[in-house]
Parts: sequence; C-alpha cells; structure tokens
Amino acid sequence: MAFAKFVLGALLVAFGDPPDTAVWKSGYDTLLTADLQAHEVALASPEMEGRDTPSAGLARAATYIEEHFRAAGLESVGAAPTTGTTTSGGSLRWTYSRKIQTANASACELVLAVDGKEPQSFALASDFVPVPGVGGKADGPLIFCGFGIRAPKEKWDDLKGKSLKGAIVMIVESEPRHAKLFDGPEITHDAELFEKLGDLAEAKVAGVIVVRRPPEAGPKSKLGPRPEASPLSVRAGWAQWNDGRTFQTPQPTPTRLPPTVEVNAATGQLLLGESVVALATRIEKSGRSVQVAPKGRYVRFTSAADAVDTALENVVGVLRGSDPALAEEYVVLGAHYDHIGVDSAGRIGCGADDNASGSAALLELAQAFATARPRRSLLFIAFSGEEHGLWGSQAICQRPPIDPSRLVAMVNMDMLGRGVADEVAVLGITQNPELEKVLQQAKGLSKTGVTKIVVRQGEELFQRSDHYSFHQIGVPVLFFFEGLPIDANKDYHTWRDTLETLDFDKLTRSTRLVFNTAWILANDDQRPPKPR
Repeated sequence: MAFAKFVLGALLVAFGDPPDTAVWKSGYDTLLTADLQAHEVALASPEMEGRDTPSAGLARAATYIEEHFRAAGLESVGAAPTTGTTTSGGSLRWTYSRKIQTANASACELVLAVDGKEPQSFALASDFVPVPGVGGKADGPLIFCGFGIRAPKEKWDDLKGKSLKGAIVMIVESEPRHAKLFDGPEITHDAELFEKLGDLAEAKVAGVIVVRRPPEAGPKSKLGPRPEASPLSVRAGWAQWNDGRTFQTPQPTPTRLPPTVEVNAATGQLLLGESVVALATRIEKSGRSVQVAPKGRYVRFTSAADAVDTALENVVGVLRGSDPALAEEYVVLGAHYDHIGVDSAGRIGCGADDNASGSAALLELAQAFATARPRRSLLFIAFSGEEHGLWGSQAICQRPPIDPSRLVAMVNMDMLGRGVADEVAVLGITQNPELEKVLQQAKGLSKTGVTKIVVRQGEELFQRSDHYSFHQIGVPVLFFFEGLPIDANKDYHTWRDTLETLDFDKLTRSTRLVFNTAWILANDDQRPPKPR
C-alpha cells in the first residue's frame, strides 16, 4: 500500500483532498474474478439465447441486473426532467419503444386434435410463437420429419418417404449434433430455416412446426452452473455473423413458404405423443433420418406477427454521492447487456465478450462503489439495443434521467475479456484530451495489472458504442475496450464468442482500471471540460 499512498498523496496537488485511502481500498478490494465469472455465466450461457433486443433472454438478463443493482443499494433515478416520465414503484427499468415484429395475440392459435379426445389448445409465448414473415393458417395430420433437411450431396433427405402433401410437418431446428455429418462442427447451409421451408413448400405441406431444442449441456463448467433455458419469445430478427457464413432470410420468391410456428421441446412432445429430443438423439446416434406419422393426431394453427411499438428496457440505478456539495453531479458508468441473438440455422450468439464482459464489470463496479461511496453521485446504466444501432443509449440521451449539465463524464465498457492480457484500449482522448491525465493517474493509483493503455487509435470505432450518444449531447466520454484492431478478435460477432474464450484475469484488470478512473472523476473538485 506504500505505493498507493504515495500516488494518493500526489493527487492532493491535482485534485484537492481526496477521500481517505481506506475508503478507496474498501471498494477496490471487492473487485473479484470469481464474481465476474458468476455474472458472465448468468448472462452469457447458451440458455440466454443471445440476449437479442427484445427476447426472453434479454428480459431475464434485465431482471438479473436489476436484482444486483438493488443488492448493491442503487436507487431508482425517478422522473425524466424532459418528459416527467417516472418509473413505477421504484423500478430501475427505463423504458423506450421501437417498432418490432411481435406476435399478434388475437390471431395466433395452436390446437391439437386426437381421435376420441377433446381438442387441446396451447398458450402463445409459453408454448408456441409465430415465425415472422411466414404467417397464415394451417391444419392437417401431423408428421415428424427429423431435422427437415434435404441435402442431396450429403445423401440425406428427411422429407423422403411418406407423402407430405397437406400435412403439418414437425421438424427440429438446426442440424444433428454429430461431428461427421454435413460440415462437422460448422452448420450446413441446408440446415438454415428458410432453406428447409423452401424444400417443404415444394413438398406442398400445409404448415410447419419447428421445435427449439435445448442447448447442449456441454462439459461441466468450472465457472458454475448455467441458468435454466429461457422461455419462448418471437425471434424478430436473425443474428448475422462477421465471418461470411451468415444465413440470410431470402427475399420473397414465387414459391410461397408455408405458415410456420416454433414450439419448445415440451410442447413438441405433447403434440407428437413422444419425446422429440429423444428422436433427435436417436437420429444423431444412428446417423440416419427418422419419420414418425402418429395415427389420429391432427394440428391446426394460425401464425401472425406484426411490426408494432414495443416497450424495450434499459436498467438504470443511481448511487448518491457522499459530498452534499457534489452529490448533484453525476458520473455515468455504462455497458450494453444485449447481443445479437440466434441465427436462422439455430446457432446462438452467446456474446460472452460482447458484451456480457462489460455488463459483468458494471455489476461488480456497482458493488464496489456502494462499499466506497465517492463524493459525486454515480449513474449506472445497462443499455439494451446497442447492437441494433445504440437504441438504448439514444433513448436515454433523448430524454435523460439527469439534466445533461450535471453529467460530469460517461465511462463505457464494451468488450473487456479478450486480447493482450495486460493491455487496454481507451477511446475518447482525441475528443477529450484532458482525460488522458485522469487515465494515467488511474493507472498509477494501484497495480491493476494493466501496463499499457492504448489511446488515440481506433477512431473508426468511436461512434459504434453507447458512449457516443453521450458525446453527442456534450458529455466527456471514455470508452474502455479490450484492444486494437478489432479484427484481431476473430470471434467478434460470431457464435464462437463463448465463455470458454474469455480471459477472466484480463477482465479483472480492466475492471480495476475502470474503478480507479471513475473514482478520480467522481472525487475531483474540478470537472473535465466539454468535448472538442
């Protein structure tokens, strides 16, 4: 601690009397790798299905973040000064709306009729959801056709056998989990949903039911148990990858695609009368296609989705400052908690680095600052919709919860878990050169493990994350990022961005550096000037 005391002593000259060293240390010492790992598992496991905006996985992530904000003692920010809008019941959710493809509840149904029994209806959202773009009505006898793949080059045809004309065909999403089938560890193009629907349209089926299969259990993780699978939600869009293997929803073709709904594994079993998961496993073990045509089982459904104004959520909490003279000024700490979801071949973009890493750091910082309360207030914001074009941060800045004149600075964390172990890139110095001194002081405040801070590089990324929305309203910003160039991370915006690829020691180092930076900004007598 002798070094830290020396640095804090030096800061007396530049910053006036800082809070006691013991206060800073009490917060700094709570920043633990084990906590960051636990947050990562909760947010980035495949069961969260890529946290697309909106989705059931994103809603679960918001609940998790709000619970931990509350546990740290964060409070509701209250009313937005520009609109008078207030959160209800002290909620930490800050809502905004966008037009999103959403199930038309009044026009969706799924019914099973079995000979000699009363028809059974299923519930929208909990049992089934529509697939946007392929709506309509369908009814007919039910036939199970494996994964619904027709791939002549692979000598594989799930549709060969019984006539499918006029039938409701049930298929499993994606492709068999088998190292030697199709493209091995990759996903064959023939497994893409709309390729399957095109083949089924040629077979003149009445409609299609796609069963979402639970994620693979995988090897036992040293990081802790994964969460339960997310409930069903409409996949309003499909993830698109950076590596050239993206599957695109086709433009309308002369062949009309059949009406389609998605169901969970439990609903699939009730409809078919036997376990769909067991049948999928049987196909994988045998390497052979399987058809099942149960007698006397008929299904009718209606699939409908419309683009409507949909409520989306940021999670916002405030930690009040300890100094009455400065508590009405705020330092914003932010990270986006969304990712890009699932592609149309069923591959999940877990987003462990982008940006469960920044979100985990945000949660850990909330706990740390609640322990070591600084002089200024802190505004913690978990943004949704970043991947769709900074939706959440734009909404916040269009009707800010705090008068922008009282925002001292905004510190953004986006992708902190990969790259050179002792290096961090920080954007925003070109626009806010006075903040470079703050970074250097933060680096010297303790041995964070970060030995190199890269600045004044990567300016092409400056407009691509949530800090930019704050920059546009005149708030000084710093953007903490794992390293440059971004192309060095070959797993960025692919399904390979998983928990196993993270460097948790680096994530811890970066979180410590952000803590020191925000500590200085939240305690300095002077505030940084407006950006250039």
